[in-house]
Order: sequence, then structure tokens, then C-alpha cells
Amino acid sequence: MKKIVTMIATGTMALSFYTSAALVQPGATALAASVTTDSFKDLNNIDASLKAKIDAMIAAGLFEGVSADTFGIRDNMTRAQFAKVAVLLFDIKVDSALKTSSFSDVRADDPANGWAIPYIEAAKQAGLIDGITDTTFAPGDQVTAGQLDAILLRGLGKKVDTTGAVWFADAVKQAVELGIHPMGKTGDAAADRADLVTSSFAVKQITDKPVTPPAAATVSVVSAKVSSDSLKVTVALDREVDTDKAKLTLNKGTAAVPTITTWSSDKKSATLTADSALAAGDYTVTLSGLDASAIKQATAAFKVSAPSTPSTPAASSSVSSGSYTYSTQQTYELANVIDSGLTEAATGTNGLETRANAENPVVSKLAKEIKINVTSNGDAVAVPGIVQAITSSDPSVVRVGVSEDNRGYVIGNKAGTATLNIMFRTMDGESKLLTANVQVKSDSVAGKTIKAENTTYKHQLSDSSQFDAYEAMGLTITDNYGIKYEKEDAKKYSFALASLFTVSAIQGGGSVNVGQDGAVTLSGTVTSFELSAVLPNGERTVTYVTVS
Repeated sequence: MKKIVTMIATGTMALSFYTSAALVQPGATALAASVTTDSFKDLNNIDASLKAKIDAMIAAGLFEGVSADTFGIRDNMTRAQFAKVAVLLFDIKVDSALKTSSFSDVRADDPANGWAIPYIEAAKQAGLIDGITDTTFAPGDQVTAGQLDAILLRGLGKKVDTTGAVWFADAVKQAVELGIHPMGKTGDAAADRADLVTSSFAVKQITDKPVTPPAAATVSVVSAKVSSDSLKVTVALDREVDTDKAKLTLNKGTAAVPTITTWSSDKKSATLTADSALAAGDYTVTLSGLDASAIKQATAAFKVSAPSTPSTPAASSSVSSGSYTYSTQQTYELANVIDSGLTEAATGTNGLETRANAENPVVSKLAKEIKINVTSNGDAVAVPGIVQAITSSDPSVVRVGVSEDNRGYVIGNKAGTATLNIMFRTMDGESKLLTANVQVKSDSVAGKTIKAENTTYKHQLSDSSQFDAYEAMGLTITDNYGIKYEKEDAKKYSFALASLFTVSAIQGGGSVNVGQDGAVTLSGTVTSFELSAVLPNGERTVTYVTVS
């Protein structure tokens, strides 16, 4: 991480950064090692995630309380506070004996900001922050979320464009993409110390000195699910744990089942891999190894059903003809979207897809393309559609179709397995056959990830009091079967993806309403707001909307 970052303050942009630390008066000593969030009365009922981040930053020596028993979590930060934290974060040398400032409005006899002289001067000498003029620093001025974003980005080596009509729009856009923008706030809103915690913590995760939050007070095993081949069990927790201590064991009844545990990078889930497929029966996963007081729910149960006898043969997924090799993936996984009743919700109204299209394998986004890959001497060869026909060994399980441009598609009709026979024409004009297995699962379709192409959007109220959220945000949603839905398709298939919109941080007079179809309606004199698209699994993306 760069230790010196040049930042230029201009007019109302008044440079600011995150004040992680809690500001103390001259002569104050560092926090004792025993100080945690439990030491501050105003942190008793805060969110567990925020509490863990504060503890982590206190432990890193970057935060203090505003007094012995008050953290000041909702206090707005000032530029003087920022200066202290900036030099701490960037390891800048501070002359603690310095009593004279180069700025006329920063004086040692100022009880509110005089303590900050060594930090302000150190930050200035390092080229980290300037005054708002050549001679004034405005130490007591508040810092906005947009200013916070701009300096965080510059501290990370990013270029920020401040020349737009809304100077902080680019800063907010980039900060949202990096996950460092204070949620629920517009760029011109004042940033408080809670924002500083979350934003500075996120920055520390991006830099070369990440801070790991301590394990939360209690943890629960949320679920345990067995894979389709009965070899692996995925265990989900409601928060991260110390994986050096945490232990997961698998039992069938009272008998232990040997497994190898692999933890995910976020330390909130793990995969237990058995030596062989689990036999039918009832199983329990148990979490141990941590202090008993740290575990709220230690177990999760699941059932393994007796395996069904496959009715489909092994697939032959590769053939050669001349100097070319033609292949397709051996097994395709699909959702049961028709027999499950999912497509019945495709009413064709309010922007939704029609049921006929949703069930048509050639046009439905719920279908998957059977792709034939062509290589020559190991190099991929781009070819147009070459599929001539596809048949299914069990049409009641899988529906198939071939488009006019000779591409093949399949859609899940009901849970089960089937074999596809794929007839195609080679580069040499020969007709060849590939086969592939299809497994139609009973797991329902669900949105898994969501992203907004446009993190900022400007709406002209003179044109209309409404706009479409899907189009304005440029939404792309990927489901749990790997199918991607973009903009209009995300709207058409919202009946399956279950996406919804929320509005926050409304500025100006009036209100903003978003319908189930994504229609955003403005009333009054709204000037800006944050529009969020959310999936049932908690994944979300945000677009900052300005109105003119």
C-alpha cells in the first residue's frame, strides 16, 4: 500500500477521509489491550457485524472512544479527526511535540482541535491532505460521504473524476463497486463514525494489511446439505469462526463418519468430504472446538435417500472427424421448472414473460443451450450452429428443441434423468452423433448473484415521472444453475428470480415508489436517492439516482 497519497482539496469538496480513531485530547494514552466494544455504553445494542469490525479496528490501534465509556458511534467526523486517522493508517511519522500549525485556524489553545496539530502537520508534510485554502484547514468541518469516498479511492490509487454536475457521482460509483461506500447515504450526506468503521474496515481488506474481525460472540450451524453424489456435505454457519479451532464432525445416528473438512475463504461454511458415498439414513453435523459459550446452535440434521438406479447410459461426449474434435459437456443440470409449477407464474403481464415462451426450450431463459465445442490440434475453433436434431430418452423429464440457426436447447420438465442424442453436421459435411446425460433437479430456481452495470443514473423529471429500474440499473442476475439474465430478461423472469427493489436516502421533498414490475414513480421534488435491487439470499446491488 502506498504510504503517501497526494490529495487536492477544492472549495466545498474539502478533503476528508475516514476518521477511524476516536479522538482524544493531547496527552491521552493508547487504549489498553482489554478495551473492546463492551467498554462503551453506546455500543451495547449495535449490529453484531458492526461490533466485530469496531473490535478489529480497536485491536489494530486505529480507533478509540470519545471518552472512557463512550465510543461516539453516531457522531459526525471532522477534518481534524480525519488527519489523525490518516497518518495512523498510512504509517506517517508524527512529531508529537509540535505545538505550532502552518494553518491560521489550527491553534494549540483551541480546546476542540488543538490536539490535532501534530497529525494535521504530518499529513500535510506527507502530501496526504491539504487545507481548503493555502492558510486555512477548517478542522471542525464535517465530512460528507462523497468526500469520504473520494479520499478513500485516492488512498487506494484510484483516479476520481470530480468535474461532473454532481462532483461526487464518480466517487460514489467507484466506491459502491468496491464495497466501501457508506450504505444508505447520498454523496452529500454527512458521514458519521459508523460509516468510518465500515468504510475504513473495507479499505483495510483491500490493502496489503487486512484486518480480520474477531469471532462473533455466538455462532450457529444454519444448515447441512448433501451433494447429489452423496460424497460431500456442505455446512453453513451464520458467521465466521476461527478455523484453526473449529471442528465439524459427521455422524450417522451415533456412529462417526470419517470426513475431510475444507473451509471456505470467508470462514462461514465448510465442505465435509467422505471416503465413499453416504448410505441412506439420518445424519447429524456437529460444531465443536470453540468455547461452549461461543456456540448457540451446534448441530444440523439431514437425510440421505436411497439412490435410484440410473435409467440412462454413460454419455459419449466427444467424437472426431477429419482434423476436428467435437465435444459437449457430459452432464447438464437443469431445474424442474414446468412440473413444479414455476412457469405458471409467467403471466405475460406487468413485463413478465409469457408462459408459452417460458416453457419453450428454444426461447426460454430457463433453458440451457447444448453447446458443441470444436477444436483442431487443441485450439478452439469458432463455428456457427451445427446441431441438426436433439432427442430425449424421456421427454417427460426433458423437453428439447433446435432453433432456426441450428442451436440446441433443453428445459427441465420434471425431476429425473434422461439421455440426449445430439445429431450435428461436421465441418466436412458429415452427420455425427454425441450423447449427454441430463439431470433435472427438484431444487428450485433462485437468484444467486446480482450486479448493476450502472452504479449512477440521472433521470430527467421533465421527460417522465417514471422510469424502469431494471433498465436504469442495467441489472444482471445469475441463478443457481449458472444461467445469466440481463436487463429485460431479468425483468421478464423476476417471477423465478424473486428480485425486489428498495429505496433509501431520499433527498428533497416528495417520495419514491417502486412497483413489483420495477416501475419507479417519483412525486414531489425528489433530487436524489439510492435504489437497491435485492435477492432473497441477501445479495444486493445499488445505483445512486439523481433527478433533474
